[in-house]
Amino acid sequence: MTIEHMKRAGTVPAVDNPHLQMLLDKQACAEVMMTYCRAVDHRDEELLRSVFHPGSQHRHGFIGPSSDPSRPSSPDAPGDFVAYALAVLATHIRTHHQLGNIFVEVEPGGTVAYTEAYFTAFHRQRPKGDPQAAATAFDTEMDVWVGGRYMDRMEKRDNVWKITHRTGLTDWRRVEAPASLGFGDVRPELRMQQNRDDFLFHRRAFYG
Repeated sequence: MTIEHMKRAGTVPAVDNPHLQMLLDKQACAEVMMTYCRAVDHRDEELLRSVFHPGSQHRHGFIGPSSDPSRPSSPDAPGDFVAYALAVLATHIRTHHQLGNIFVEVEPGGTVAYTEAYFTAFHRQRPKGDPQAAATAFDTEMDVWVGGRYMDRMEKRDNVWKITHRTGLTDWRRVEAPASLGFGDVRPELRMQQNRDDFLFHRRAFYG
């Protein structure tokens, strides 16, 4: 799957059958939410920006525009959510986001939807002394677990669903010392990468 194909998440055909259209619209909205997770775990700015319509607003760690790269931005004063998220993600060695209980409610008219998706997020936090560590870092690596819900408003514009408003709710949070076995027995090319070196971006060529 190419990055251009991934960026088309949310694109949906127009069909005459209203029941089929509803199913296609719901699937397209779900794919937008899943693409968001894929983008944050690989720290892919281009892909992350692709899930938001222009003018989208955010309330999840950052309050303001979801994606507006024209706004002045710095690590201390991010201009939009994407800049904020990428700065936070850089303070972690790896992350893993997954969704469950995805609900999509398409409004009459078929161009607006309200969604709720439960999420579980894992973060391996960089320790003090690491140049990319957060100001709140601990002396050692730490595991940060967060459970919550993404509450979105989406719109279908020109047959493409994207997020126009996102609010992130935190249901639970846990921080603990890492207890994983590491990656000593996992081949380097089969380890998760926070970039486009990940197998995801090369599987077509690998499978031939």
